[in-house]
Amino acid sequence: MAQRGEKMKITKFQVLNFKSFRDSNEIEFKSGFNIITGQNSAGKTTLLQTLALRFVSNPHRSLRTMPFPGNVPTQESAVRATLSVTRSELFNALGSAAHSVPQPQTDFPIPGAGPYKAEPGRGTQFVNWLSEQPEFLIKVRLGHVNNNETWIAEEGSALCEYPVAPLGQNSSRPSINVMARDNKLSFAGFQPGIPSANIMTDVAPILRNKIYRFSAERFNVGQSTFGYSAVLLPNASNLPEVINTLNANPERLRQLNSLICKVLPQVRQVSTQPLIQNQVQIIVWPHDPNTQRVDVAIPLNDCGTGVGQVIAILYVVLTSDDPQVILVDEPQSFLHPGAVRKLIDVLKQFPQHQYILSTHSPAVITAAEPATITIARLAESETTLEAIDPTSTDDMRTYLLEIGARLSDVFGADNILWVEGQTEEICFPRILQVVTKRRLMGTAIVGIRQTGNLQRRDKAKIFGMYQRLSHSSSLMPPALAFVLDCECLTSEAKRNIERDSQSLAHFLPRRMYENYLLSARAIAAIVNTIDGFRPQAVGEDEVQELLDKKGSNLSYFCPGTAAVPADWVNHVDAARALAEIFSELSETRVAYDKTKHSVAISDWILHCDPEHFRELADWLTSLLGREQ
Repeated sequence: MAQRGEKMKITKFQVLNFKSFRDSNEIEFKSGFNIITGQNSAGKTTLLQTLALRFVSNPHRSLRTMPFPGNVPTQESAVRATLSVTRSELFNALGSAAHSVPQPQTDFPIPGAGPYKAEPGRGTQFVNWLSEQPEFLIKVRLGHVNNNETWIAEEGSALCEYPVAPLGQNSSRPSINVMARDNKLSFAGFQPGIPSANIMTDVAPILRNKIYRFSAERFNVGQSTFGYSAVLLPNASNLPEVINTLNANPERLRQLNSLICKVLPQVRQVSTQPLIQNQVQIIVWPHDPNTQRVDVAIPLNDCGTGVGQVIAILYVVLTSDDPQVILVDEPQSFLHPGAVRKLIDVLKQFPQHQYILSTHSPAVITAAEPATITIARLAESETTLEAIDPTSTDDMRTYLLEIGARLSDVFGADNILWVEGQTEEICFPRILQVVTKRRLMGTAIVGIRQTGNLQRRDKAKIFGMYQRLSHSSSLMPPALAFVLDCECLTSEAKRNIERDSQSLAHFLPRRMYENYLLSARAIAAIVNTIDGFRPQAVGEDEVQELLDKKGSNLSYFCPGTAAVPADWVNHVDAARALAEIFSELSETRVAYDKTKHSVAISDWILHCDPEHFRELADWLTSLLGREQ
């Protein structure tokens, strides 16, 4: 089904003086999937707009370009682009007109033909060699001002890797005229200089028709004029026309419907029907087509957001005879996460196309397995772009998996407060919000779940992985702190951990989080809500008696404790005490589940006695005060 091989793609790109971009600096794209990510309004959509090579002048405005009121910024918006194309793609775009290419430097060694000289024989040999190259680079600058666009070949650039002739006395380079015939270039004479229109500026406007941009806005393309074209326009406005034309190829139409159904199972089939005034519309079948009930099919324009985008994207990737560049803006904004993953899985079946997706969704990044990741950042009204090594991102996902976290746990956060487990991950944000009225506002509290005893045998491993994470990718936010249980660590052991963590490790004021849950009222209230706990209700005094009993037993304290401390509730093995209390009170009917029952006790305390958590809330607030 899919064609393979290196085909047309955008390889390098730069935006100049357009919207939030003053100068984006040059970025690179590769075959396969390319991800552009960043926060809202960082410039992701703007970058995709320029990548389509269809834009109008919209000068960058900031204090750098307009330092004084009344300043008028430079009006031209521009992009610099390098397109990589194959021999057949180049020749198909050239047509039969004459074009010019830069001459090589004198004495350039033409493979198999000797050194180049500006004479017809050597010119023919050079052009024959040039036309046999498997890949060509189209390097252009597209500028737009006053509703006029201008294409200029990049100064000194050539179709492939050969040294171009130096500038002449008139500040132009000598060139060669060529003709495209019979799938090859032929020599057609010399030029003293390169004219304003040359082979690159002739081809680039044609190649941009192979670039499709699918926006995140509602796609009202369910109706169009009747026609016979099978080529979807870059804005997909003729989608009904091309779907209607596809009726002449029933097997291809069946394949398209099969792909649509894989991404959107609720869409059983799409078809077309004529309307008055030479119009045709797409109708969507959410029911079994074998019923033949066309009367209950739904016009595409009445369907939910995302259906039109999926149909158009899949039509392009399936039916295009030549490879295309597919730009998709924020697919997660018009598709369910499951549908996004299915769409990406389908697109992977068509590797001849290049895909550039803007997103802030970790699900999209993970599913795409991108060849490149570019982060857009907006600061002081100006967007800058930074390339991220995807292999480092793969490492980040691996390290996160090892410590029991996911990319979605941390992606998009400004910083992270690492805690020891899922219970703390759930409860700490609630405690902060209820007790201190503080919202996290960009800080993610993430539990480390799969590491065993972090303080002892695994601590070096965990902190080592964090160091690799923090340096592997700027997708990884910085850590505010690691919140750890004290357990029975000595003062020296704590200092060692603090050193290994580079002062990021901080120990709870009490032995563990469960020490904050030793409330007889809360425990009694929760156990009495558990079905089958025991026939008779549990009283608060009964729970308190068990707590006092365990709090007076030295076996519940760290080895070496000579006497029960006055503040025993801070030091007792609370996890063991709670487990035994549940077992004893229920006569072993119910085992204590830390995640389930600790969260329930915490919620009861927050609802009935929130000041019980004041010490912990204030301590957590002090850590959050480390935000940069």
